[in-house]
Amino acid sequence: MYKLNKVTLVYNIDLAPEPEMYIGDVLHLQLIIKSNRKEIREADIISIHTDKFPKLNQLETLTLNVQGLRNQYLSLQNLTQTYFKNFTTIRHLDLAGNNMRMLDTNIFAGLTQLNSLNLSRNEIWELPEGLFAYQRQLLILDLSHNSLTHLPSHVFDHTPWLWQLKLGGNQLHDTTNIMENLKPLHYLHRLDVSQNQLQTIWSTETAVNRKPRLLTNFLYSYKGMTLALADGLNYISKLQPENYEGGKINSTVINLSGNRLREFTLDWLEAANISCPFKINLEHNLIENIFSLQHFFSATADCAPEIKMTGNPIVCDCKLAWVYSENCRSLFNGLQCIQTSTKLVKDLAQLERKELCTLEPVMCPSECNCYTQFEFLHITCNGAQHIEQLPRPEQVGLKSSVLDISNNNFIALPLNTTFGYGNVSQLNASSNKITSINISQLPTNLTVLDLRNNRLKSLNDEFLRTYLNESTKLQFLYLSENPWFCNCSTLHLLHTIRTHRRRIPDADQLLCVNQPNDTLLIANVRELCSIPATVEYNQYLIATLISLGLTVIILLCIIAFFYKYKLEVKVWLYNHNILRSCIRECELDKHKTFDAFISYAHQDADFVNHTLLPQLEQCEPPFRVCTHERNWLAGAYIPEQIIESVEQSRRTIIVLSQHFIESDWARMEFRTAHQCSLNEGRARIIMIKYGEISKSELLDRELKAYLDMNTYLDWQDVRFWDKLRYAMPHKVGVERSSDMLKTNGRMYVMGQVEMDRLRDEIV
Repeated sequence: MYKLNKVTLVYNIDLAPEPEMYIGDVLHLQLIIKSNRKEIREADIISIHTDKFPKLNQLETLTLNVQGLRNQYLSLQNLTQTYFKNFTTIRHLDLAGNNMRMLDTNIFAGLTQLNSLNLSRNEIWELPEGLFAYQRQLLILDLSHNSLTHLPSHVFDHTPWLWQLKLGGNQLHDTTNIMENLKPLHYLHRLDVSQNQLQTIWSTETAVNRKPRLLTNFLYSYKGMTLALADGLNYISKLQPENYEGGKINSTVINLSGNRLREFTLDWLEAANISCPFKINLEHNLIENIFSLQHFFSATADCAPEIKMTGNPIVCDCKLAWVYSENCRSLFNGLQCIQTSTKLVKDLAQLERKELCTLEPVMCPSECNCYTQFEFLHITCNGAQHIEQLPRPEQVGLKSSVLDISNNNFIALPLNTTFGYGNVSQLNASSNKITSINISQLPTNLTVLDLRNNRLKSLNDEFLRTYLNESTKLQFLYLSENPWFCNCSTLHLLHTIRTHRRRIPDADQLLCVNQPNDTLLIANVRELCSIPATVEYNQYLIATLISLGLTVIILLCIIAFFYKYKLEVKVWLYNHNILRSCIRECELDKHKTFDAFISYAHQDADFVNHTLLPQLEQCEPPFRVCTHERNWLAGAYIPEQIIESVEQSRRTIIVLSQHFIESDWARMEFRTAHQCSLNEGRARIIMIKYGEISKSELLDRELKAYLDMNTYLDWQDVRFWDKLRYAMPHKVGVERSSDMLKTNGRMYVMGQVEMDRLRDEIV
């Protein structure tokens, strides 16, 4: 039934467009765009006049194809979302072989029902990141035979049901890039990355202590799939029955042929959750060695797995001997390998095990002797200084190794990342020069460890915890003939040895180098950590005397510092609100001559002289006030007198009027008082608004900012005098002095009595 209702239209771009046609409801539409011109430039745009067709509500498959004469370059370019506006119900779209190079990001935005998309045999070199953002029902995607060098990040995040992905025939080389993009595809069951430039099926992790991850993870369960996924797969199988015959729709198919792989291990099949039935194609790579799992599943009639290895330079040696021990030759039907001695190509089925591997495994270091005995691969090294790699036991059909590096000059053991070292289950490292043991130097499956006759003084807590206290894998640990040092720092070692003495056969021979008559089993913990009474008393006495001496010296330094900088210390404490209750403001300002300096414009002198001054100087207690009219020396430098007046006054009263803001000297007095207040971190300015200010635009920026951030007193306020006295310095019992004030060699203030006497003499 899938071939019914199929319509093929041939559209010749060289002819005039025909009027709109009615096709009717069809299931399958094939649209061919062709040209009879002998020469077509590469830049020619071949467009599709989809507006000729009405909306096809039942269309399921659509094929677009361009055709030209022989050797003619015809390209389907500039496709956008608009071209598919009448085909929103299609489930299969075929755009193969159209020489397309770039795709618009939203080209498939309207095709939300797509199950299959074929973009193969084009010249696509890059995919937009959001190209498949609306294809949540996409099951099959064919991107083979293009020019892709990498996949954009998150390109498959919105296609969770993708079941088959074809990437063969591109220029992909970064396995990590592919692996990261395949993470969301939990239903992926068929993967084709053949004819690329891959060199490994593992990701290239760069972070320390990270294990390499798999190319992909096949978590698909045919029985547990959703109804929507089952419906889509059934549609695909009916659409292309030749590809899904025999009910193998639930099998795993991975094509890695035609790449640059040099090594393959069956560990990958188990780690990737690939179960039977499966078919792995590794043909025409550069694979020389194949490694086996320790417990690989056996082939059964129901499973029938298949691994194709034709066209690889497989070497017939001990690395391939596991095929016999694990009975896995049925996986590699027709596999041929090259004998190392004769260089002849032989069928694996015709070779006996003794022809593959003699008693000495390959990769055995030149200083070592390798042989098999019982269930272990024995590796004995004499005269070795270091180990770069070891043979793996599965190469000879075994599961673990026994490594003997005794009687050498090893200072440290190899790292557990050394090739073949991780398979070691018994390690004899006695009679070397090892000074310390770290868990990064030990295989994880270690059952026997011999460290006798080395230079160990102690064992770190991490080793004791990992291999003794928290694990039972290590059955025997030999530690005698080492210079163990017994003191308080080795208490953990002492307790661990006593707890696990059954796993340490030579525990009673562990001698303390600093106490020859004691062993780690009988050493008295109290004696190891105890200190003689006289020594303890002397140490306590010395520590006490040193502490007391330092305390006295520090106290004397503080007292001397306080007396030298007493005023500065009080000011700092007062400004930082520390012990303010113990420091009076009058103490901080006792060196100042005046209680207040009044800054005003000369036009406001009557208000100052007849109103402000009498109230301040005749109240109880009276305030000593400085003004420029009576306290400045005639002919003296005005800016210097402004600074002196502000610094010698505990407050600066600003009579803010229209005349004040128009006076340059008055504004200078404010700036000086403001800067002094900022330097001391204390409120020094009392602002009195006198009269109306009609020209506020004349206000200095600094004065305007101060008025915006601070409150001021208004002369019209009924409680003006109470607020003013509260803002003035609080004094207790201070008598008013009428003496003349002499500061820095100049006269600033003259008492009222002396003023009257001088006036009488002048008259």
